[in-house]
Amino acid sequence: MKPPAESDFSPRKIIIATACLLGSTFVPYVQATISPLMMLPMIREFGWGRTDYAVASFFFFLFGSVTVLVFGRIADRTGVRPVLLTGAILGGTMMVLMSFQTASLWRLYATYALLGAFGSSGVGYTKVIGALFTRHRGKALAVFGAESTVALSVLPMLTNTFIAHFGWRGTYIAFGLISFLVVPLIYFLIQEPGVAAPVTDGVIASGVPIKSPLRRPAPMEGMTAAEVRRDRTFWLIVLLAVLSGGLNQGMITHVVAAITDKGFSMTVAAEALSISTLMGLVGTFAGGFTVDYFKTARPVSVFSLVAASGALLFALVKTSFGGLPLLITAMALQGAATAAMRPIATYLQTRFFGLRAFAETNAIQIVFQGMAMAITPPLFGMIYDREGSYALVYWTMIGGALLGALIYLALGPYRYAADIGRDRDRDFSDSAGGASTPGNPEALTITPGPL
Repeated sequence: MKPPAESDFSPRKIIIATACLLGSTFVPYVQATISPLMMLPMIREFGWGRTDYAVASFFFFLFGSVTVLVFGRIADRTGVRPVLLTGAILGGTMMVLMSFQTASLWRLYATYALLGAFGSSGVGYTKVIGALFTRHRGKALAVFGAESTVALSVLPMLTNTFIAHFGWRGTYIAFGLISFLVVPLIYFLIQEPGVAAPVTDGVIASGVPIKSPLRRPAPMEGMTAAEVRRDRTFWLIVLLAVLSGGLNQGMITHVVAAITDKGFSMTVAAEALSISTLMGLVGTFAGGFTVDYFKTARPVSVFSLVAASGALLFALVKTSFGGLPLLITAMALQGAATAAMRPIATYLQTRFFGLRAFAETNAIQIVFQGMAMAITPPLFGMIYDREGSYALVYWTMIGGALLGALIYLALGPYRYAADIGRDRDRDFSDSAGGASTPGNPEALTITPGPL
């Protein structure tokens, strides 16, 4: 007799998800989040230009893009736990090494490159979350995306406080030590996707995670990596990730400097960034509920339009025009919209292509997104150095958001449709398989579309 399905909200799943949230905050996200606040104190100490510093972000995302394919394949074939442990240990080591930075730019670029390489191990967290939840997958990925929103809102204030009391060198040491503290959480709490909860007398024991399954999990449903790569919908989703993640990262690297250029103090810039990004939580949950409720990506186009509106207001705001209220409004709109779209590209992969080769195909998406995130910071820096302002950058942001809205409208219905019925809230290890069967109604037989 088949054991009863485990709820998406069981204690076991909540424990694993919480460990993933904590781990992803202080390994893949932290350097990209604190980098804008490190720019001014470091260039003042070493005499660098803004473009010199921004090139470090190029190496960060370039090497992150290259290694994510390796980590994604290892996660699919060997397991996510070795990947996550490697990222936490070596990523923390690189953070500590950053505290010994000198005026040598090659050393800065090399350390950033290694930080990006080990940070790409975070692809394992996404696979765990995507496989852990079924009926409420969109909401779960929204919560996972909300974690990064919280990080972006809390870490700037925390970083600013650390810099004020310990300097930028002490700040890197602090975050490196925090990364080391994540290692025990990964080892003891996070388990491999496909491992079901233990069963006792036909009843699921929703306790703490276990490290070995009661039975060998079946393969997950979905297309092979080769089939996904031949599908034009996949490349449209990749383009969406590039437009949202790539362009926004370019602006994030310069946002504190851009705000101070408008006449605001650095303290106001850090506080505005934290407050407005925290409001992005609303957008994150709105995005998660939207993709779970509808069986098509078209409604998501609204978030792209909101992002365009926020970028337009940010381009206009100054201390003499709109002041702090307009600044907060612009950044809140932009933050809410981009936070909503952050988990959506990942979610769309699970619904259009399934979970069979998710880590590998998601890694391909991350490669292209990461390349864009590597190019845009120095590109935007060169635009500033040449034009003396970020005006052209703002219009690029607006145009990218409008193009994203058109792409969302062009995507068709989900192939692995989100299940909104009450009788299919089952554990991810029970939703595996190939073609549709009575025991696996969520799996579909599909024919990839040509490029």
